[in-house]
Amino acid sequence: MNDLPPGWIRVNLGAINEFASLVINPASQPDVIFELYSVPAFPTHQPERLAGAAIGSVKQLVEPDDILICKINPRINRVWKVRPKGEFRQIASSEWIVVRSPVLSPDFLRYYFSTPVFRDLICRGVTGVGGSLTRAQPKRVATLPVLIAPLREQHRIVHKIRATLARIEACRDRLDRVQSLLKNLRQSILSAAISGKLTEKWRGKDVSDWTLERADEVCAKVQNGGTPAEGFLDHPNIPFLKVYNIVNQSIDFTSRPQFISTASHDKALKRSQTLPGDVLMNIVGPPLGKVAIVPDTHPEWNINQALTLFRPGPRITSGWLYYLLCKGDNLAAILHETRGSAGQINVSLSQCRHFRFPVPPVAEQHEIVRRVDALFAYADALEARCLAARRNIERLPAATLDSAFRGQLIPQDPEDEPAGLLLQRLQADKTARSQTTPLPKRTRKPRMTPLSPETVLESIRFLPDGPFTFDELRRQLAVEYDALKEAVFTLLSEKQPALKQVFDPEKQTMTLIRIKP
Repeated sequence: MNDLPPGWIRVNLGAINEFASLVINPASQPDVIFELYSVPAFPTHQPERLAGAAIGSVKQLVEPDDILICKINPRINRVWKVRPKGEFRQIASSEWIVVRSPVLSPDFLRYYFSTPVFRDLICRGVTGVGGSLTRAQPKRVATLPVLIAPLREQHRIVHKIRATLARIEACRDRLDRVQSLLKNLRQSILSAAISGKLTEKWRGKDVSDWTLERADEVCAKVQNGGTPAEGFLDHPNIPFLKVYNIVNQSIDFTSRPQFISTASHDKALKRSQTLPGDVLMNIVGPPLGKVAIVPDTHPEWNINQALTLFRPGPRITSGWLYYLLCKGDNLAAILHETRGSAGQINVSLSQCRHFRFPVPPVAEQHEIVRRVDALFAYADALEARCLAARRNIERLPAATLDSAFRGQLIPQDPEDEPAGLLLQRLQADKTARSQTTPLPKRTRKPRMTPLSPETVLESIRFLPDGPFTFDELRRQLAVEYDALKEAVFTLLSEKQPALKQVFDPEKQTMTLIRIKP
């Protein structure tokens, strides 16, 4: 049973690809400017323009409308169309599989190679140990199926996809603007609350009973934390809070909870004992401005040295303190005084104790907090709807492409010439050209000098400390992919390996780390 739309055919990629690889060594023309399609430049959507002297390896010549499919880590959807010819010679790195099919719509092919179905097919046969070291094999990719629609339908599909993706992008932009507006709305609410405007009608215009006082005058306690000398317990006891426990301006103790002993809590860290209702703020950044009210899920807590607690006194409430610190006026006033090194920002305990807080009567504080809570709840509900819409929108481009190549995005026209006849003519033209036109001579790639593992280890010394990706290492060395891959494999498989490969869940990629002897 044919599962294709009327007039469509399925062929192997190699059957439609007329690209014949020709290579060039840009370094032999040091003063010539080239338009280079490289993997690092792909996210910018603009090829690099470099002098030949700045290009360190052999490249392949490409032409306008060639489609480039990235070999490296093909889970990342990188498909590029070569731009119209300009004043510079167009070249591409060897990390791209080049597809050239003058008879077919290049944008139709580009969209097809970007579909989830094709991405799944290309990822099934990769080589390598994972992450940025995986690689699609061109010979295998040439055997993958490509769906071909009638030529006129190809153009209609491309037009519809472009229009649909443009609408999706416009929706993204609108939602981004809404989220930006909500952020500004929250700041405006806080400004109105702290200035007294939010409760002006409730109170009357007179604010003579408002005072401006230092934190250590109005708070029962302002204190930062410390580090337990004996370390942490492997079982629940006194919960110990760190900056990472403040998530979205509230305490999240579900991720990586740590506990200290009762003895440490009552002696060495007694001064930083923390109670429900205390307001915490981080004093080490960036970023600064993380604020949370300590919940009553535990009767007592403790904090580390990167946090300061503000304990409400008789004339100031937890809610009022929380919103004052969320507004961040005191932090903004002292940013030029903060000290730190290597990009770190530190706020001192003395600076925290000298924060200046507007202090209305307690009854008005409760009313302000009630109103801000209600307005923030409304803003949160709007933001939740925006985030849900954004998640749905992120699924639409793939769904649009999937629908297009199922023949469901636009109606078929029975008057269109079937794709099979188009491919027959393409094959006939290709056969005729091969009989009358000699194939261009291919420039042989220069033999690469073997890259030793020792050279790789020496180059790693110049990378920043911490995990690094294969691509970052490759940019450091400026060598061919295969040579570096072999050297890295050697280092990973040694009896006492100098490198270890780990998966970074935040970046969703494999990284390499050094192993000290």
